[in-house]
Amino acid sequence: MARPSVDTEVILDAAAEALAEHGSKRTTMDDVSARAGVAKGVLYLRFDSKEALSRAVIGRELRLALATTRAEVAADPRGGLLSRLFVHSLTALHTRPLLRALYRGDVRAGRRPSDHGALYRARLPVSVDFVQRMRDAGMVRGDLAPEALAANLAVWNVGLAQTAPHEDLDALILGMGELVARAADEDVTDTTPGKVCFGRLADNLEELWNRS
Repeated sequence: MARPSVDTEVILDAAAEALAEHGSKRTTMDDVSARAGVAKGVLYLRFDSKEALSRAVIGRELRLALATTRAEVAADPRGGLLSRLFVHSLTALHTRPLLRALYRGDVRAGRRPSDHGALYRARLPVSVDFVQRMRDAGMVRGDLAPEALAANLAVWNVGLAQTAPHEDLDALILGMGELVARAADEDVTDTTPGKVCFGRLADNLEELWNRS
């Protein structure tokens, strides 16, 4: 039965489920209204188009993933190491079905056709800057090129989404984190500088999304 009034979060939850399951092309406002239990007109009172609704829900999912990662990094004594940051961020992102679909290219945030490499290309300059700052802070080996390391991590991230679902996602992410630890982490006791670097990265990613 359709409800005339419903919390916007209920609508966003319904949209996240529909988009993750069907992708942007096949998801309709009718699908979302049925899942949320509201009349379609209620959706259009909150969002003037499917694209606006998609952008709102993707933005929410990205913010939630970043908030989860921030909390995990803060609670992890070794959380400032690149390998730990990689594990925490991948876990937060890839346990959210809509974000996996976004990285696969099944979901888009605007009217332009899905571009499987768009997120990779958009985030790469931010990621290179982050790795450079991690290296300057003594968290990453000084003999590694930030551009190459950032590009490899970005490819792993997108590749993980492209090959989902995985039988044991946690084990796969931890294994990738171990490879990063062996290849890139410096042997340090205090990882606070790395946590500070990640805080700046999270802020930059939110800024990047808000400008897009």
